[in-house]
Amino acid sequence: MEEEGEFMKERARDKGQEPLVAKAKLGEAAVSEVEVKGIENLTPVEKKHLLLQLSRDRVKDSSAGPWEIIDIHREEWRAVKDTLVEPVEVDVRDTGKDELFRVLFDITKLERELELIT
Repeated sequence: MEEEGEFMKERARDKGQEPLVAKAKLGEAAVSEVEVKGIENLTPVEKKHLLLQLSRDRVKDSSAGPWEIIDIHREEWRAVKDTLVEPVEVDVRDTGKDELFRVLFDITKLERELELIT
């Protein structure tokens, strides 16, 4: 896993970027994209949502991680109240504990539009 982390750091440096890191608001736990194998298959907005959830998990259990993405499911757009959202499900394996779980989040239409601009 460390080799992959180094690969992701090197790739980010090649693009002139630092690896994305998310930090939970309620704690000191932070999760970097170099800790998640397969994260390159997510869009930047999806990465942000996943890393925030994983950092929240790490606040609850400091031994959480590293992780591996097993599968990604993107559903059709749907209206929730006045907002158009795209549900995303990411199947993840916590390789440290050898546990599988699913992370669910909604990407808003505005987030997708902003993602295309940047």
